[in-house]
Formats: sequence, C-alpha cells, structure tokens
Amino acid sequence: MGMRRGRTCKNVSTSCESPSKRSKNTENENSSENSLGASINVLPVEILLEIFSYLSSQDLYSLQRVSTFFEDIVRDPVVWRDYEVTNNSMNTSDVLQELKRMPFLKRIRIEARADSDDILRQVSLTNKNIEELHIINCTGSTAKLYLRSSHLIRILERCNRLHTINILGTRFRGLKFYRLLGSMGLRLRAAAAPATSTQFKTFAKHAHHIRAKDRKVISEWCRGVRNWMPLQYSVLEQVGGQACTALVSYLYDDFVSIDATSSCKAST
Repeated sequence: MGMRRGRTCKNVSTSCESPSKRSKNTENENSSENSLGASINVLPVEILLEIFSYLSSQDLYSLQRVSTFFEDIVRDPVVWRDYEVTNNSMNTSDVLQELKRMPFLKRIRIEARADSDDILRQVSLTNKNIEELHIINCTGSTAKLYLRSSHLIRILERCNRLHTINILGTRFRGLKFYRLLGSMGLRLRAAAAPATSTQFKTFAKHAHHIRAKDRKVISEWCRGVRNWMPLQYSVLEQVGGQACTALVSYLYDDFVSIDATSSCKAST
C-alpha cells in the first residue's frame, strides 16, 4: 500500500494556509484599514482642514477619489492654498471656475498655457491673497504671443501679500509693471522676469529701498541692450531683520550685492 505524501511548504505563504486562516488574515487586514479610516474620521474637521491645506493641488485631486469623506473635506475652499495648471490638463472655463472657489489661494503656477490672459484676469479678481505667482512658457492667448500687462499690473495693485514673482519664457510690453515692481520695496522677496533695457531702468529707478548711487550703477548695465534679457532680484535678510542685502542681476551677469540695511530697519 503506497504512502500518501503530504503537502510540503518550504515558505509560509497564503497558498499553504488553511481557508479559515486566510479568512482570518483578511478580516485582520480589513480591520486595520477600518481602524485607520476611523482614526482619521474622529479627528476634528478643523485639524483635517489644516493638514490638507499643506497639500498640493495634485494631492487634493487624488484625495477626492479616495472616499466621499475626503471628497467633502477637499470641497472646502480653505484647503486650496496651492494651485497648478499646466498644458491642456483643464480647459479655460474649468480653470476659471476653480479659481473662483479658491479665495485663500497662496501660490499659483501657470505653465505652457495659451490662455494666460484669462487666467491672470481671474486671479486679479478672486485670488487677492496670493503670495507667489509663477508663469512659465505661456502666451496671452492662441492669437497673441505676449501677455497683456494690464492683468499683471492689477495683480500687483490688488494682491498686497504678493512677495514672489517668477515669469520665464513669457514676454509682455509696457513700463508700469516694472515701476510697480520696483516700488514694492522690501516686500518683494524674489523676482525673475524678462526685461528690455527701458523696462530694467524703470525697475531700478523706482526701487527706492536701494540707495541712489547703487540704482545709478545697475542702470548702466543695460547700455546697448535691444532685446529682452533676464532680470533677477532677491532679498536676503539676516536673523532679526537687522540687515538686508538685495541681489540684482541683469543680462546674464553675476548677482551684485547691494546693502539695503537702512530700508530694512525702516520697514520693521
């Protein structure tokens, strides 16, 4: 009579477990997931809103699909502090509707869009709390290569918390934007934008937090410049706000360090 060979399991795996054991493991996993969900659900809504407000727009869109509970949280305008719209990921009308429900927005990035004029106009109307504005490789519309500077001007005039402006691969005409940019003083922490020689001189002339002799020096950089060249600006502040240094660059030159300590103390 032959011997019946039993099953041999060199490695413990689900396939070698009895049905009852597999069922128990599944129940334990479900219990853990339910426990995690329950632990999140018991948190006060105020805490969840605060946590979610640190997430990017991509993360918030992903959370909307997790559960109806998360979807309800994400609907609250207070969690939308960061917003990015790139390429043709969303049509213009949808972007404008999204911006209307984001009054607490702090940072917006617009990249590779051909409808930037419409988007910037909406920002100037409904998103006055923005602190950072990033526009990368955009055009005003499909029919216009340049941005309409009027929308950028309104943003500078209406958004009093704005401190960082980054405009790359995008051009616009006019001088008023650069006059207002220079007039922001030390509230402007960082800026990058294309500028003609006249636009750069306008910025330097109205940057009164920089001493007159230094403004005169940097204005000399653009002699003979006929095309748009990169203007870059940033402010470094020492601990306690006792000293400030403005870093300015134009025409691909190295940054020049300019002491703005007196203006820094006056603003504190």
